[in-house]
Amino acid sequence: MRKILLMWLQCHLLVAPLSANCPIFLTISLAGKTLHDACLEINWGPDCYAPPEWIGIYREDPSVSNLAPEVHISGIQNRTGKRQTPFKLGKLHFPGGWDRHDAEQAVSATDYPKGKCLPYYAASYNGTELLTIDCLKIQPNWLAHLKDAAAMPLKRLFLPGTHASGAFITNYNKTKSLLVKDYLVAQHFDVWSQLVFGIRYLDLSVGYRNTDSKDIEVDKFWVVNENMFINPLAGVLRDVRRFVELSDEVVVLDFSSFPIGFYKHPEVYSGLFQLIRQELGDVAYERNVTSNEHCADRSFEDLRLVGRQVLLLFPTQELPHPENESVLLCPPWQRFSTSYMNISQTLDYMRLLFSKRPEGPVQDDGWIFHAVKSIEQALNNNKLLTAKERAALINPKVNLWLTGPWGFNANVVAMDYFSNTNLVDLAIHVNAHKAFLASNQKFINLEILSR
Repeated sequence: MRKILLMWLQCHLLVAPLSANCPIFLTISLAGKTLHDACLEINWGPDCYAPPEWIGIYREDPSVSNLAPEVHISGIQNRTGKRQTPFKLGKLHFPGGWDRHDAEQAVSATDYPKGKCLPYYAASYNGTELLTIDCLKIQPNWLAHLKDAAAMPLKRLFLPGTHASGAFITNYNKTKSLLVKDYLVAQHFDVWSQLVFGIRYLDLSVGYRNTDSKDIEVDKFWVVNENMFINPLAGVLRDVRRFVELSDEVVVLDFSSFPIGFYKHPEVYSGLFQLIRQELGDVAYERNVTSNEHCADRSFEDLRLVGRQVLLLFPTQELPHPENESVLLCPPWQRFSTSYMNISQTLDYMRLLFSKRPEGPVQDDGWIFHAVKSIEQALNNNKLLTAKERAALINPKVNLWLTGPWGFNANVVAMDYFSNTNLVDLAIHVNAHKAFLASNQKFINLEILSR
């Protein structure tokens, strides 16, 4: 009976704040060709009891300024919704030393325990009465400041992630291929920016570019997506290293596949390991291989105490000896993907996974849910959807379904174009509630529930 009541309380605490009012949040539209052209979207819900009369978009915090809104949106009737605004994102600047260029030279960066708003605000109103404010924000230090969550095993945390994390373009004008631009790029932002926005899990597929040129060995390893080379790997690894040094955060780095140049070439796997060790060896967690330690059982606090806050997931069976016994590499976590599913099948699959029944496929270890739609799945629908079109179909649905009790059972959720959702804020909200319940479980007076 006690267990049932605690579960009820957990669900109530998770859902109540979202249904008690009408939350709003800003996301980045997937309609623009480039990030600069992308427009802001205003979202409200889920299941607002009473939607606001109107919502304004501002350049400054409307609670402390008298500026008129840049965009005025009225006629809101649905309890849950999303509307694209004409407000373009333009060039982003991260404050406090968190711009990638600034961070390369900085000794430290500003600590933002609650995140830091960029100059994009949304506010909801009934008449002139201000109801709710939100902003587009960076979250470079969120996990380090959830103190009660720091002692929880990583497998108990909700870690927001990106799928095909290294499939980004920083300069669209220099990229001639429409195939890459429209179908293979999977993120608006580079890996550095993803981490600054609050992403804590990165998914990397790696290929080996064995050309006849005189490139040094490290330059032959590239991030790939859909069997195409996208970006050099070394730069991505350096961004991860620099970020954990500045932020004091944990990053889970998952080397999920090796589709080009690795098959039956153990020396290529060995070369990749040497690159990983060179770039991340000083910040990667060292597991206890003699006790067959499960890295997902470690907490953020465990990793921070030893100053090694990058968790490397790698299929060690592919490596030759002795690299396959390296203390730097953790066995891969369970992965589940919706790549070849339609929306209805995705819902059924999430019901199976996130209910976490004892007989279900999710075991008591780290696990990763890739909420994505593949090119092949789009072809099965007789239309070749772009990567942005595919993400626009699945992201809002999955994001909505995770706002209920399923979010409480999530471990890692990874998406294409995560910036089309409020995945990071959702994960922070869930982890805060998990930490509160874990720290106060022994002190909850259940007598009030029986009266």
